[in-house]
Amino acid sequence: MSGTDERHYDLAIVGSGGAAFAAAIAARRRDLRVAMIERETIGGTCVNVGCIPSKALLAAAEARHRAGVSRFPGISTQSGAVDFTELIAGKREIVEGMRQRKYFDLADEYGIELIDGDVRFVNGPVLEVDGRHLQAAHYLVATGSEPYVADIPGLRESGYVTSTTAMELDDLPASMIVLGGGYVALEQAQLFAHLGTRVTVLVRSRLARREEPEIAAAISDAFAAADGMDAIEDVQLTAVRRDDNKVVVATGGGEFGAEQLLVATGRRPRTDGLALDAVGVELGPYLTIGEAIHLAALAFTRDPSKLSCCAA
Repeated sequence: MSGTDERHYDLAIVGSGGAAFAAAIAARRRDLRVAMIERETIGGTCVNVGCIPSKALLAAAEARHRAGVSRFPGISTQSGAVDFTELIAGKREIVEGMRQRKYFDLADEYGIELIDGDVRFVNGPVLEVDGRHLQAAHYLVATGSEPYVADIPGLRESGYVTSTTAMELDDLPASMIVLGGGYVALEQAQLFAHLGTRVTVLVRSRLARREEPEIAAAISDAFAAADGMDAIEDVQLTAVRRDDNKVVVATGGGEFGAEQLLVATGRRPRTDGLALDAVGVELGPYLTIGEAIHLAALAFTRDPSKLSCCAA
């Protein structure tokens, strides 16, 4: 885009993840003109900071973990030190290759126009992209979610990583505290434990609380027996502080210290800065994926004609 001239499209999509591309491809198959605007990295959560990188690292960590367990008489295996820099470089290569094949190349194949820039809505409704205007007959906000960081005294000043930044660390921490008991927290905790980090999981209620109690109990047993992790439930977090090279988490039952702190206390929609209120869009309460699916199922059961969308 150049100058202040407006460009007109049939569909303008804010975001470039899986949902955005599914909508864009469907529109292009109907010969509609589509623009996709991304303020950061094309591909969204899955390919960049979610499924692809985490599963690649989990597979590598599991291989190391299995090598350190003597499962069969007469066969000896061992696991050595982890070259974390090389491991992260390999993960990055996988991500970059898939991003090119599954997103950039796909956009070229379907004729989807990719626009890089900071974006917000203004009256019209019109999208303002780095000071230039873009107008469309229809708009789709598909910006996904980002880690939610709880408001704990001292947390932001003490330093922490999230599920996104943990997979970009320069060095493998010797010890780590993980805050949270959901699937992201459990995945990251096991990943680092299998790489050799001493992991302690602090949970406000219980591990995997949205699952059946039997499943949660099995996970807790596996963490302790197979992975060597400490999982402490019903924790009341009171404060976080940094003591030299260690982060200390204070709770109602005592203090826990580690080299690194990973916060995995949930996710929130990425809507900051979009100025949705400028075009009359109201935001409702945040839903988890499970809650959204449940509500969608209820709506479909009661009246299929009223089911128009569901989002987490």
